[in-house]
Amino acid sequence: MLTIISLFPILLYLLVLKLLDSFALAKWSRLAQCFAYGIVCCAVLMMVAQYVKWEEDWISPMLEEVLKGGIMLFLILRRKIRFLAEALIYGAAVGGGFSLLENIIYLAYNSDMMMGTAVCRGFGVAIMHMGCVALTAVILLLFLSQKYKVMVAIVSFLPSVMIHYAHNVVQLEATLHLTATILLFFVLFLLIFSYGEKKIYSWMDHSISIDVATLSAIRQGNFSLTDAGRYLLSVKEQVRSEVFFDMICYVQVHLELKIAKQSQMLLRQSGFSVEEKPEDEEKKRELRTLQTQIGKTGNWLLAPIII
Repeated sequence: MLTIISLFPILLYLLVLKLLDSFALAKWSRLAQCFAYGIVCCAVLMMVAQYVKWEEDWISPMLEEVLKGGIMLFLILRRKIRFLAEALIYGAAVGGGFSLLENIIYLAYNSDMMMGTAVCRGFGVAIMHMGCVALTAVILLLFLSQKYKVMVAIVSFLPSVMIHYAHNVVQLEATLHLTATILLFFVLFLLIFSYGEKKIYSWMDHSISIDVATLSAIRQGNFSLTDAGRYLLSVKEQVRSEVFFDMICYVQVHLELKIAKQSQMLLRQSGFSVEEKPEDEEKKRELRTLQTQIGKTGNWLLAPIII
């Protein structure tokens, strides 16, 4: 029964976040992978704690948040997370996996705990872990693309470390502690979701017309008249001619997939059921092949126009 109590707030929180994701950006497969990663993080730190006792109260929160947030940093750098809704949901999944194992172990060592205390403890810890990782992911997504990436990455973990530390050391009555934690993250994430959806609409309004015009120019042989085309011509001498041709093909396939994805997002947001077309999978495989063929230099040169 106490194990179910530990699982319930995690599933509820993730379900709420998924329902708020009106564009259906988050994938269930990646959600499960992030959840499993959180469980592994907890298991690793629990084993380390058997042999190392931290003298300072802040060391444990720092290690936990850096380890949990590491997968968010990796996914964002690999461009697997592009939108705030994805950052929130995947971050919450990592924290959910971590808190599930932590709650189960804690309850196993405190089997005589009263039901009310178990509920408050289970909810509070789960919301704290999910909220902290999600917050780290959002900050990384918003600021990592700017200069001084290493410094930005380090600073991005600080708010979550401080919230985690405060959660551990501030002594409040159990229900008050739980209420404060839920309100903090619930209000914060509602604001982030609202801001994130506005950014998606802004991104679509700005990019769809440009993408369609650029794709049309490529098909008509007028790519050199577009901003992207003029940019590629300016770096043409840095690569071999066959690589340059592959780079143009890469831009074309990328735009076709991007426009298709934008259309699917709008349909989902309008309540329609959308299934990915077989030809889209073919284009994704072609894109991966082209990415290999153009090499590191070609990918680096394409980075400014592949968004």
